[in-house]
Parts: sequence; structure tokens; C-alpha cells
Amino acid sequence: MRYEVCGPFDSPRFSRDAVGAPLTSFWDDVEYWAEGLSRAVGVYVFSIRHGSAYTPWYVGKTCAQTGFRGEIFQSHKLGHYIAATEMRSGAPALHLVARVDPNRDRFSKPSRVADRDIDALETAMIGMALRANPNVRNARKTWFIRNCCVPGIMGEPLPGRRPEAARTLRRALAL
Repeated sequence: MRYEVCGPFDSPRFSRDAVGAPLTSFWDDVEYWAEGLSRAVGVYVFSIRHGSAYTPWYVGKTCAQTGFRGEIFQSHKLGHYIAATEMRSGAPALHLVARVDPNRDRFSKPSRVADRDIDALETAMIGMALRANPNVRNARKTWFIRNCCVPGIMGEPLPGRRPEAARTLRRALAL
């Protein structure tokens, strides 16, 4: 399985910008990036940009027939985006991570196999986003990452120097 990272795309800041002409313009920009991208399936990351730095605030997936276009700006997701833009200054941005059909070298269409792959990628990317920003707005798929503690590896840091076992495991895992 292969994915293509696309973006960043300037995201609407307010719900009024996620309808009508502004939304059409957004999807035109997405299609200009790559034909068929707006209808592709995959994972998306909503971030706030500060200069050249991006802080992730929400990670989602789409496996729907309508692809990214039918998923990203649903009302409950807009709530996450708007809340994040109210908490932080900066420009809202979206990265789209689209699944590519390896046999046709174009974006994948929804399928059961794609659903499993995309779900696993979403879970992994939520973990990465949590590491970059502990205040990520995802409620699902975060409990384990937020609550699991392997001293010296993940969770609350140990006071003082890590034990040798933790140090060697960190080296083995390239942490």
C-alpha cells in the first residue's frame, strides 16, 4: 500500500467559509494539486501554521464514496477546526494523505482492504499528532496512547536517569 501526501491547503477558518463559493474554491485548489484528489480516500490532518511550523489539531480518515470532499467539512469536524483556530493564532491548514492504487498509479477508490489500511494509518498518525501536540482534539483512538505507561519508553517520564533496559530498548526502537 502506498500513500501520497498532498498539501498543505489553506483551510477555511470559519464555518461560513466552509460552504458555497469559498468551499468550491478550496476544492478547486485541491483538484489543481492532483486530479481526482478531492474524491480520493485516506487520512487528513488539520493543523495550525505558524510561519513554517505546523501544529496538528485533528486527524481524521475518509473511506466514503465521496472521498475527502464529502468528509472533511462535516459540521462536527468543523467544530474541531474552529475551536482550534480560536485557541491559537496562525493559519489553518489541511494535509491530505491519499491512498494510491498500486496497479493503476492513481488514487484508490473505497474498498474493504483500503478501509483496513486507512484505519491503521489514521491510528498511527493520531499517535504522531499526540506526540507533537498533547492537546489534539481527537477523542477516539487516543485513550491507550494517553494512558499507557512504559517507564522510560512512553508515558510519564522517569525522574533521573533512565534504567539501562529502557535506554537499550529506546536505541533498538530508534527513539
